[in-house]
Amino acid sequence: MPRFSIIIPTYNRADSVAQTLESCFSQSFDDFEIVVVDDGSKDNTVAVLNAIDDARLKVVSQTNAGPAAARNTGMDNANGEYIAFLDSDDVWYPNFLCSADRMLRDNPRQILYGQIIVDRGVGRYWVKPDRVIAKDESIYDYLYVDGMFIQTSTIVMPTELKHTVRWDESVTFGDNDQFAIDLWHTGAAFALLPEPLTLYADIMSPDALSQLPIFGGDTTAHTNFFDWMATQKQHMSEQAWAGYLARFESVALARKAPLKTLGILWRANRCGAMSFKGMMRQALQCFFPGFYRRLVDQYVRLRGHALSDILS
Repeated sequence: MPRFSIIIPTYNRADSVAQTLESCFSQSFDDFEIVVVDDGSKDNTVAVLNAIDDARLKVVSQTNAGPAAARNTGMDNANGEYIAFLDSDDVWYPNFLCSADRMLRDNPRQILYGQIIVDRGVGRYWVKPDRVIAKDESIYDYLYVDGMFIQTSTIVMPTELKHTVRWDESVTFGDNDQFAIDLWHTGAAFALLPEPLTLYADIMSPDALSQLPIFGGDTTAHTNFFDWMATQKQHMSEQAWAGYLARFESVALARKAPLKTLGILWRANRCGAMSFKGMMRQALQCFFPGFYRRLVDQYVRLRGHALSDILS
């Protein structure tokens, strides 16, 4: 039994999956297996994978069913003590698994996640989230009031949890929130890795699910997350629900219901779920998503950090 099973879902990522895998093979901690699930790629992703000769790599192919289904398939094929997720356009730095192993020896039952180094393709970088979720803090307040983030490629969990927590296959955008929330409901403690060791690809691309608010704000692929979140409202404070609506549903509503969108943003500000500055920034993102993206890219280009400074 390996210490870690690394689950990598991929779809049409022939240009990036080899680099992702190389970041795994370069880990300073080498007791792991890799389960790559090809989700019906139409490019030469499978050929790229089959050309890699390493006994730790297992490739599983399935008919296209989406990233959540691919991660579930990966979990079903995992044999390690712990499951670590990694997306096929992200990379880990060499000490990621070593750092995770060290923390798990102190508390084997905890769920780990980490800060990400966000690469927007502008030559400078930023790091988020700013802090770990507090022991008695609601995950809804953490995500939707304070605007923190639990990114998929940083999550490490005990493998036994795969029998009780699954990726909801009806959710496309927002699946990282769904999975983190369901993990939190198990009662397991969450801990933050001590340094950012994941490079997260956030480069402008119409086929990136993370950028659906820009390229497909009111499409089903974006809004199916809203249906799942409606099932969570009973667990959320009024403040967290207002923050969620302002940070997520407002983007899909902006073009067809601008007055309702403004009302959602104002309500979030009034109840303390979003500062006035945050409300104005969110309004810009809602009504001018492409311009907002370019504006933030320029800000990061001017005020972001050098990669060497983050990793030093």
